[in-house]
Amino acid sequence: MTTTIQETFLELDWGDEEQARQARAARAAQLQEEGYMCTYQNLYTVYGYRVFLLEATKLESIEEPSSIPQSSSSKTKDRPVLRSRRNHLPSFEER
Repeated sequence: MTTTIQETFLELDWGDEEQARQARAARAAQLQEEGYMCTYQNLYTVYGYRVFLLEATKLESIEEPSSIPQSSSSKTKDRPVLRSRRNHLPSFEER
């Protein structure tokens, strides 16, 4: 399972470009400490103001198959599974 966080830091909200970049960098450092991989993008609004995007992705561990309980009967484990074959083609009638 993957967890993704996207946050934007607007130049207008922080007063200037440098403060917005620093806020994004501080948040990225915090997320990296929590195990996220961070990427940055510098975007612009239609009015020309900068928008600094932070995208953080964290891959959560998946249980390994060895931790799944297995049945105690070894007889069923070694026996092959037989499945019936059916013809799934449509049949047509000619007249």
